[in-house]
Amino acid sequence: MAKDDYQKKYAESSKGKESISRARKAYDERDRERRRKQKRDYMKRKRLENPSYCKWKKKP
Repeated sequence: MAKDDYQKKYAESSKGKESISRARKAYDERDRERRRKQKRDYMKRKRLENPSYCKWKKKP
C-alpha cells in the first residue's frame, strides 16, 4: 500500500473520522473571522452557480 492508501483507510475508520472531526473543529475555532470569511466566499461562489443553493435552510 502507498502512503495515500494508508491515509485513506485511516480516514474511513472510526478513529480517523473522530480525528478529522477534532481537526476541523480546531481549525474553525483557531481563527473564527478568517473561517467565516472563507465560508461566506464559498457560499457566494456556490450561489453564483446555483441561486437556489441552500435556500431550504431557514435562519433562526
